[in-house]
Amino acid sequence: MKPESHAWTELNERAASLLRPGFAERTVRAARQVAPTLTSQILLSLATASVCLAAVFAVHTHQTAKETARNLAGWQQIAAEAEMLGQL
Repeated sequence: MKPESHAWTELNERAASLLRPGFAERTVRAARQVAPTLTSQILLSLATASVCLAAVFAVHTHQTAKETARNLAGWQQIAAEAEMLGQL
């Protein structure tokens, strides 16, 4: 056995002796208890999608309102100029 392999084996045995019996089982059980379920992941995905859609809708509505106001101002200016030309 190489000296490095022997050192790793000793280190592994020393570390294993410091752990209480059943450590791996307790760790796996605890991890399973805090792991997200499929239902919670789906609900989180739906909530995220809803927030994103609401943000897209809000931005679209705001941009559309700005564009409508700009177009209306332009048409009002054209109408005013046409009315002024008609009075001449």
